[in-house]
Amino acid sequence: PDIAFSVNLLARYSSSPTRRHWNEVKQILRYLRGTMDMGLLYSNILKLELNSYADAGYLSDPHNGKSQTGYLFTSGGTAISWRSVK
Repeated sequence: PDIAFSVNLLARYSSSPTRRHWNEVKQILRYLRGTMDMGLLYSNILKLELNSYADAGYLSDPHNGKSQTGYLFTSGGTAISWRSVK
């Protein structure tokens, strides 16, 4: 979930990427390489606890008048569902 926003942002340019976009992809890959020892741990918990978080940015992209929204659901402190859309 920690790279969801960045990947979503770069995906907008997948039909006509530039050198700058490729550099951003490499930055994401470097980040992932540096966090390989981290992960999502799902455990068998007795108490089911579901938390949700959401955020929205009005006119996140002022050039085309669109906003950015996203949500995250966690259970037992671990992300189980997330999305970031424009």
